[in-house]
Amino acid sequence: MKTSNILTAMAALAIAGCSQNEITETRQDTNPAVGFSVYTGVPTRGQDVSTTTMQGTCDASNYGGFGIMGYYTGSKSWEDAKGDVTPTFMYNQKVTWDATAKAWTYTPIKYWPNDTQAKVSFFTYAPYEDSAIGDRVGIVTSKITDTGTPKITFTLKPADKLDEMIDLVVANEKDKSQTNDAISFKFGHILSKIAFKAKLGADYAGLDGTESFIYITHMWIVGATKTNSLSILTPQLDANSASKFYTTATWKDLHWGYDGAVIAQEDYNLNSLMKMETNKITEIWDGSGGTTTEEKQVEGIKLYTAEGHKEVDLFKDDHFLYLIPVGETSATASENKGCGENEVQIGFHYGIVTKTTDGPENAPKYLVSHIESKVSLPEGHMKRNTKYTYTFTINLKEIKVTAADVAGWDNDEGNFPMN
Repeated sequence: MKTSNILTAMAALAIAGCSQNEITETRQDTNPAVGFSVYTGVPTRGQDVSTTTMQGTCDASNYGGFGIMGYYTGSKSWEDAKGDVTPTFMYNQKVTWDATAKAWTYTPIKYWPNDTQAKVSFFTYAPYEDSAIGDRVGIVTSKITDTGTPKITFTLKPADKLDEMIDLVVANEKDKSQTNDAISFKFGHILSKIAFKAKLGADYAGLDGTESFIYITHMWIVGATKTNSLSILTPQLDANSASKFYTTATWKDLHWGYDGAVIAQEDYNLNSLMKMETNKITEIWDGSGGTTTEEKQVEGIKLYTAEGHKEVDLFKDDHFLYLIPVGETSATASENKGCGENEVQIGFHYGIVTKTTDGPENAPKYLVSHIESKVSLPEGHMKRNTKYTYTFTINLKEIKVTAADVAGWDNDEGNFPMN
């Protein structure tokens, strides 16, 4: 999941006005085609959806392109007609960037209705998904026979494919006609974007990073049951029966809905995102609570209290979680409540590490006392189009959220105007 700090992904798609006698069976010599032009204001860095990523390749591993649903409503407005019309003007129309021509291209070409009173409403999303089962980016659109505002059923990438996790953006423009000189789609993020940092509390003064340190080795989102728990101590950490960590949900009526949504029953492993130390350590650990010890090679993230070592990023550079928001009931983002108490919990496994005299200097061994803890994300968080950066403070057998930076995603680096 190569990502970036770009917190805005917007595009303006200029649709040229034209005329025709019928929506279908038009003549290209008398009816100019609906066209697109895009201006890219800021280059992308990573995998936030932006103009640049949409201009990229659209294949199994590159998430370029965007999709459009178009609804012809005749002389009626979208609000009056939406219960009766289907997306037959454009159905999941794939639009991609032609780098040679420097233009957006698609087929078959569509034309405006000739009647100046006739209206077309457009709903767009990115990245594009052409599969009916959503096996490329996890998106399944509503059917061409479905009336009303189009839906997107979205499924997160499994934990072993976090590097492929995607951002998701949508836009709409309603009641447009051939009298409009241009139609601008302004895409907005509809997921939550999350990063984690960690630091040590006052309990851990004097750790030098060589002879002694804290070593974070595992992170996960706590599942609703203990099935395949990632907690490895005895006894295991409790599951989160109140979990609202959704791995599948549906975007409908311009907000998230949870009918048929899937809550993760198993723990969701975050290890593949963790910014592990370059070198592993050899630890001596009794993992069972008995008398037998074992040596094992482990990797982790080192925390210590030496001068200048304050807090560290827990994820790799430019890597983030893109998660389905919680607590939505309205298309108006400010009306949504976010997560409740304990509805999203993060599990940690870490060790208090002390160097022993058993190993040579170039291959030291460490005695490790292992601890597991879990912490709930703050109530009211996990909202749409919002970036959260959590700083966890680790004290003896306890982790607390002591800082949480919250930013509107679209406000972080400004807008990308497209003419």
